[in-house]
This record gives sequence, structure tokens and C-alpha cells, in this order.
Amino acid sequence: MAGGKETPRQKMIGMMYLVLTALLALNVSKQIVAAFITINDKLDYSASHIDRKINETYIEFDQKGATLRATKSNLEKFNLWQGKAIELKKSTAKVIGYLLGECNEMIKIAEGVDWVEEKDETGNIVKLKSLDKIENMDNYDVPTSLFVGGNPSSPIGKGNAIVEQIHDYRNLIAESMATYTEKEKSWSFKSPTTIAGLTEALKSANPKDTSSIAQFYKSLTIPEFLHSHGEDTELPWVSVMFDHAPIVAAAAIFTSLKLDIKTAHSFAGDYMLSKIEVEPFIFNKIDPLAFANSSYINMGDSLVLNVMVAAYDSNEVTKIRYGIDADTANRAAWKESSGQFALDGSKAGLHKVKGEIGVIENGQQGWRPWSFDYTVGQPMGVIAQPDMRILYWGYENKIEGTASGFSPDKVSLSANGCRLTSNGNGKFIAHVDRGTRNATITVSGRRDDGSSVNLGSFSYVCKPLPPAMLYFGSTENGQTCQYTAARNQTLVRVGIDPSSPLTNVRYEILSGELTVSNVPGVGSIGSGGAIEESSKRLLNQSRGQTVTIQVEYRDQAGSKKSGFMKFKVQ
Repeated sequence: MAGGKETPRQKMIGMMYLVLTALLALNVSKQIVAAFITINDKLDYSASHIDRKINETYIEFDQKGATLRATKSNLEKFNLWQGKAIELKKSTAKVIGYLLGECNEMIKIAEGVDWVEEKDETGNIVKLKSLDKIENMDNYDVPTSLFVGGNPSSPIGKGNAIVEQIHDYRNLIAESMATYTEKEKSWSFKSPTTIAGLTEALKSANPKDTSSIAQFYKSLTIPEFLHSHGEDTELPWVSVMFDHAPIVAAAAIFTSLKLDIKTAHSFAGDYMLSKIEVEPFIFNKIDPLAFANSSYINMGDSLVLNVMVAAYDSNEVTKIRYGIDADTANRAAWKESSGQFALDGSKAGLHKVKGEIGVIENGQQGWRPWSFDYTVGQPMGVIAQPDMRILYWGYENKIEGTASGFSPDKVSLSANGCRLTSNGNGKFIAHVDRGTRNATITVSGRRDDGSSVNLGSFSYVCKPLPPAMLYFGSTENGQTCQYTAARNQTLVRVGIDPSSPLTNVRYEILSGELTVSNVPGVGSIGSGGAIEESSKRLLNQSRGQTVTIQVEYRDQAGSKKSGFMKFKVQ
């Protein structure tokens, strides 16, 4: 680029241009042309470093915004400059995408394949493949015909468009940097067509901005003409750069232009960031801090613990105003303290503390609200089996609700997925309909002021009652029965496994069949498990044989099931 004091990077790029034009005047070897691949890679590496700097700028935008929101400051100025920075980012991506698109088109014509490696979410090209894969790296016909044409003194429009795109970007961002209103004073800037008009154009800008705007404008101003090596006359910039330039040299020029744009982006972003003035919090000490909304939880509940870093001024005495329980609504009764104070634990139940803490904001004392809940519990012991939370269909499931810090008469249960009936003193019966899969029971406690507090919700799996065991008198499945007892038995019954903790479970036999090995015929089992005559005739012939009984029965929830047993008759 041209104009103003050049940075070391700009001087390096200028030197590269001179070396390029000097090499093009000679009949250079392929090895020398290939050296431009190394130059291109170094320029790309520099661009990646600038990308990191740009990202840090946008992170700092977010940090300043968070600080302003935390202090409830006016966001009008922040929104203005952050909006400009966002548009800067979009415009930069667009112009870089254009430059890389032109470079890709040039390589694609020479190589016959697309050279794009990466695009952003909006479709802008952000990266091309490495130049070392180009086979026709010394091809100069394509750059010349694509961007210069047959007359170097008058390059074609496609080449001139490169300069126009960069200057349009320069003008757009420079005008965005300079145009704003501050303290009822409006500043503006209209980009001149040449550097010669810059001084006049800057007269409408804020005087404290003119140096930055001029530096940005000059950094992206491409000279209209350059001296071509070995020529007395000047030629347009496009012709000097691309006329008879090997394709890898032309690609390195596009990479250099990309680096110029990114450098300008970084400069403009820092300028916009500097416009947002945030009064910093004064702190000289940083400590880890862990806190929660409550310091007490009941079994089955969970506690969200926040862990973060607290920065504060240890030389400043923190002022605190607060009230506890009923006093939280009466500011006149609030007490004052500094740093810390003790909470009363003499009364069981849930307590609330509410207050304000003094914070120095923008040089003045401000007050920020805070609150804290804590629970005082009475010592008690509870035994529970959280892995056995099961409710059975059609069964009187016994539930007992207890809550530390609340007497049984102040504990209530509510349910979703089942019905509850109270037996008094915190004891309930849960009724579950057939087909229900899950239920939730919530424990609540009633405070002294009549308000209710949710003390936890518990999930239950709902299942049908366990399968019943089939009994032939006192004989169980797989046992042996005496012949006389078998002949005289009149009833088959079903019952819960004696090892089950469930009690008062009722089953009803609907029907069944009885068979005896080596004896033809099938006997019937009637309603209620009665052994009918057809079965008795078979049992009279059962000495030394195996008896098989199969029944259909119904449980308390109305579910039909099958029961089966075998036993040997002696």
C-alpha cells in the first residue's frame, strides 16, 4: 500500500513487490519462481496471528458489554460501536472472500480443478489449498489474460475491480469509524477519491480521531501507477503486479492483499473498542468462592453449587444492610453490618435473609440486592431404600412422609400418577391404577405462617403385583404329596410368595386344568380353585405319577395371569 509512515510489515511487502518485478524482468528458473510459495506461506502465517488478535478484540467487546450490564449502565454507546464492529467483521469476510475467489478462479483455469479448502457459514472463502500442489506454477499467461489483458497500459476491468473492491472496503470502514454523535455533537467523514483530498475530508471528523482515520485510509490505498522494472514510464498497479507474473507469484500477491485487509480489520476493531469507556471495578485480591441458594438439603433433593472467582478490594470495608424472615419486607427494621454476620439457628424450619451490599460504581456508592435461604433442622434418623421405590397396581401401598424440621401434622403429600389417602400422622395409602408406569410423590411442609414449602419430589416405578405361587393343599411346586392327601384334596389356591414383604394380597382363580402322567384325560379346575370330579378321577389313579396343574387367575388390579405347578404323588 502507500501513503504515511510505513510499518515494518508494509516495508517487507513493498520489498516483495520490487523483488517480484525484478524477477519477472529476468528469465527466472522454476526454482526461483517456487520461492514465492515460501513467501506466500509466511504471509498466510502472519495472517493467522492477526486472526487471533482480532478474536481477542471481539472477546473484549463481550467483556465490556457484560460489565456494563452488570452495573446497569447505559448501553446506547456500547450498542453503537459493537454494531459497527459486527458490520466490520462481515465486510472484512466479504472482501477477503472476493480476493480469494479471484485467486481461486486464476488457479482453477490453470490447473483445471477448484482450489478452495474452506468457506465460512455464509459461503465466503476463507482458505485456499497450498500452492505447492500447483503443477503449472510458472504459468504467466493466465494471470496476464485474466487481470491485465493485451495492453498493460490499459488493464481490463477484472483487474481494476481488485483495486475498486479494496478501496470500497476502505471507504466504508473509514466512514463508519468517523461517523457518530457524541455529547450532541455529530461527526462525519466522506472518503476522498485520492490521498490528496484526505486533509480536507478529515475537517468534518472529530479532531481526536483524524490520526487513526488517516492511518487506516492510507494503509488500504493502492497507488494508481507504479514504475515497472526497466521501464521509464509508469504503468497501472494491476499491470505491474500481474502482467507476466507466474501464477504462484500472483497468488502470493492476493495473500498479501488478504494480510493487508486483516491488519486493517484489527486496527479498526481496536479503534472501535476504544470508544467504549468502562469504569473498572477496583480490586486487589482474588479468592475462590463456592455458594448455593440454601445450606441445607433433604435426602432425595439436589443442591446447585456455584463455584467461581471473587475479585474485591480488601482495603475497602464492605457495608451490608439486611433483614431476616419477617423483617425482609420491612426495610426500616434492617440491621447494618460489615463483611459478615451470624445467622440465628434457634428455630427450626426454613428461613430467608434479604439485604443489600454497598458497591463502588463509577466512583459512587451504590447498593446491590442479595438474598439467601437457609434451613434449621431438628436432629432425626431416617432409613430409606432409594433403589426400591416401587408402587404396585391395585395394592394398598403404604407411604410415610417425614421432613426434617417439620412435625408430622405439618407434612403433606401430593402425587402425580397415583391417588393418596391419609391415615393420619404423616401416613398415606397410595393407589395405582393398572397400566400406570411411573408416579411422583411430592413432600411439602407447612410453615408457621401458613405458607407451604416443597421439600422434595420422589419418583416411583409402578408395576403389576408379583406372580402368585400355586398351592395344592400345602404342597408347592416341585414337592411330593402323599397319595391319600392327593385323593382327598378339594381345592387349589394361589398366594403371594411368603418371602415377599407384601401383605393382604388377594388373588382369584378363574379356571384351570389338571393332568396326571401316564393317565389319559384332562381334569378341570373350577372358579375359586375347586377341584372338580373330572380331576378327582385322575387323582385317584395318581399313585407314583406326576401331577401337573395350570390355572388362570386374576390379581387385585384386575390383571389376568397364569399359574403352573408340578408335584410327585407317593
